Amino acid sequence: MKSRSPEANTTDRNSAEAGEASRLAPAVAGACTFLAGVWLTLSPFVLDHEYTGTGFDGLWNDALVGIALIVTGSARLVEPLAASRWSSLPPALGLWLIAAPFVLGYNDGTPAPGATTSDLAVGVFLLLVWLVISGSREEDRADGDIEGFERSRE
Repeated sequence: MKSRSPEANTTDRNSAEAGEASRLAPAVAGACTFLAGVWLTLSPFVLDHEYTGTGFDGLWNDALVGIALIVTGSARLVEPLAASRWSSLPPALGLWLIAAPFVLGYNDGTPAPGATTSDLAVGVFLLLVWLVISGSREEDRADGDIEGFERSRE
């Protein structure tokens, strides 16, 4: 039986911690997506959405996008692997939230800085979450799969 060096034990521990973090990543993304959806759904009652135009205005946009994010985030929390096909929806909705104040004319007429800032902030937040989570998945594929395979053979 071979004795293992302290460096090898540290490497194994770091790999295990990285593997655990990459397993938690979809749940964290789901929680962030869910919370962003809750904020968007409630924000029309807190911010200046009544000034965001007529017809399909910021109130309805944020309510519908918020509901979609709540459903997507909940699915990723309950069953992360089955909900992986929905993983491109939050960043797409994030891009839409960044464009929505300009496309829907939130500030035409009476300015609505609260609604505009909220949509921009949530859109950027969703994109950042997606970038961080997709980056951790790439690292896991590059490092973790090979190391995990080697450990399972020992």
